[in-house]
Formats: sequence, C-alpha cells, structure tokens
Amino acid sequence: MSFLSAIAVISLLVMLPVLLSLRTIGVPGVSSFCGACALAAAGTSLGLTSGLAPLWVHTVMATVLNIAAALLILAGFRQFLGRAPVGPWPFALTLSGTALILMFFSYGIDNAAARVCLGAGFAGLIYTLVGLTIARHWQRERGIMLYLLLCCVAAFAVAGIHAMRVVVFSTGLPGFGGVTPPQVWTATLMTARHLIIPLFFLGVILMLHGWMIANLRHMVAHDDLTGALSRRAFMTQAERLFSATAGNRSIFMLLDLDRFKQINDQHGHAGGDVALTHFSRTVRETLAGRGILGRLGGEEFGVVLTGIDRVEAIEIAKAICDSVRAIRIGGINGTDISLTVSIGLATGESGGAVTDVMIRADAALYEAKAAGRDRFSVAESLYSSASTRALAGAAAQMRAAAATSAPSLPFSHSA
Repeated sequence: MSFLSAIAVISLLVMLPVLLSLRTIGVPGVSSFCGACALAAAGTSLGLTSGLAPLWVHTVMATVLNIAAALLILAGFRQFLGRAPVGPWPFALTLSGTALILMFFSYGIDNAAARVCLGAGFAGLIYTLVGLTIARHWQRERGIMLYLLLCCVAAFAVAGIHAMRVVVFSTGLPGFGGVTPPQVWTATLMTARHLIIPLFFLGVILMLHGWMIANLRHMVAHDDLTGALSRRAFMTQAERLFSATAGNRSIFMLLDLDRFKQINDQHGHAGGDVALTHFSRTVRETLAGRGILGRLGGEEFGVVLTGIDRVEAIEIAKAICDSVRAIRIGGINGTDISLTVSIGLATGESGGAVTDVMIRADAALYEAKAAGRDRFSVAESLYSSASTRALAGAAAQMRAAAATSAPSLPFSHSA
C-alpha cells in the first residue's frame, strides 16, 4: 500500500509542473487545479507517515488536505466552465468543521471508523458535485467534450470509491458471501483511490491542453479585431457550405463599408477600428445564426447564407443596411461616426465554385456603390466567366479610384 501511495505522490508531483506551465496562458481555473494537485500530493504524502507521525498528522491533516484538494477541483471546474465561483466561506467552514470533528474522533473518542467515514463522506460528496457540474455543461465545450467526459467519469468513480469506503467502515461489510474480510476491502478501495486520483489529474491536464488547442484554432480562424472569420477560414467554410447544399442554392453577400477612408482620415485608425468592430457585431446580430460572416480584407466582408430563398436573403440584406445605418459611435471632438454599408448579392448554384459567385457579387456591389451607396444590389443573371471577371476587375479598380480621390470632408447620409 505504501508503494502505491508513493507512486501516486510521484505521479502528482510530475503533473504539477505541467499544470503550473499553463498558468501563463490564461487557462480558466488552472490556478485552482494547481493548488488541488499540490494539496493532493501533500495529503497522500502525510498518509504515508502512519506509524511514524502523530495521529493528527497522518489522519487529521492528511484528510483535511485531501478534502481541500477536492474543493479546489470543484472551484477549478466551476471557473473553467464559466460558473459562479465558490466563495471562501464554504471552504473555511468545511475544512475547519472537518478538522474539529476529526480531532474529536481522534482524541476525544478514538473511533477510526468514524474518522474514515467522515473524511470519505465529505470527499465523496464534493467529487459528486464535481461530476454533476461537468455533466451539466460538458456538451457546450465541443472541442474538448471527450476530455470533459473523461473527467466526469473519473469524478464519479472517485465519489463511488469513497462511498464504498463509507459503507465498509460503517457496516463492517464482510464481503461476498462472508469470504472477503474487511481488511481486503479496505486495501482494495485504497488501491483504487491511489490509482484513480492521478488519472483524474491526467484527465484535467488533457482537458486544459485541449482547451488551449481549441482556443488557438479559434484565434487562427477569426479576425482578432472584428471577431469575424478570417479570410482563409471563411473561404474554407464557404466552399464546404456550397458543396453541401445539394439541390439547393446558396446566397453570397459582399459587404463594403461606405466611405471608410474618410472615417480613418477624420477619426484616425482607432476610430476606424471601432467602426469595424461595431459593424461586425451588428451584422452578426442581424444574421442571428442564419449565415457565416468573414472579413475578406480591410472594410470588406462576406456572408454566406444557406437554407433560405432569394426573398429572405433580400430581407436580410435590407435589415443589415437598416441596422448599420442606425449605428452611432462617439468619435473625436464630440462628433459621431455614422456608418452605412453597400451590399452585393449573388446566388450560387449547387456544386458551383464560391469564387465565381463572389465575382458576380462584386459586380453587384459596384452597382450598389454607383447607385448612391447605403443599399444592396442583386446580381440578376449568371454571366460568362470571362466577362464576369472583367466586370468585377473593373468594378474593383473603380472603387479603389473613387476611394483614393474622395475628399476628406464630413459625408452626408445617402438614401
């Protein structure tokens, strides 16, 4: 038993630096997990001093440290899953109450069974709460669902082991058919506990690393300023959506903020960044999950809509124009930043290339710009590839020339 306890302590001490290394990354709850790992190692180490140290060391202190580790695990998972944090008073009351009762059953009334039942009962209850906390929220974290499921199973396993210890010591369970003595049950349960705790922390480490990888993937796939998809991620998802809509059409929208150069000139790049952030958030709120939004470059964004017809797409485009027009952002010198957007819509056939639809949407966007901005235009027909590319190229050049030659004066709203 001492050998297994030593292996458990060594395993926990090996995992502790790994957990500490994650603190600099800002993983939620990692500080609590670090403390829990250290306390679990300390509590298990004190349990090894049975017969060498006083009773209050190898029983009272060891039990209190293991319960404190369980409480920190609960706090860590609540922080990690975005739940309300556990305040200091539950910690203090639980630990102080446990210590006092253990001291009573150690020096007031010497009752080893009561000490084991108390410590195992408290620990089992806390690990049950850990398992329930994970079970309620693990499906929301899709990138690390398997790791959370592993931690959930491990938490309930630890709770089950502690519950069986309570049963054995409170009833003197003789075993199956009276064959297995209680000492064998006790040794078996202690062995299982020493094995499962390091495995539980291994699951925590895998979960935290999975979160870190998922977070990095999210950062790569999203524009850090606007929160919209990056160009590469947007194009990848757009290609997948267009190819997945067999028998249906997908709608592509090309959105361009009007007179964005003037916003930068009048309010600085900080004002332009704020405008882009508000614009992206407004478009996402208007879409309400009905499509994907990506930043293609500068003030140009793309939207892909699937599962809706052209009439609904036009209504969404109109709603975007109205919502963006209603944005008012406080600028420098007390002047507000007003935003409008021009949108080009194009319908893609099932199995068609996204780039071809984007070209037609670009031509429609030029029409919206030429008609006075703050509006949308629909590409009515499918042009030949060569003529469409030529038209889109000319449209892009004319928009660039117009932006370069536009005067840096306050602009009025275009109806």
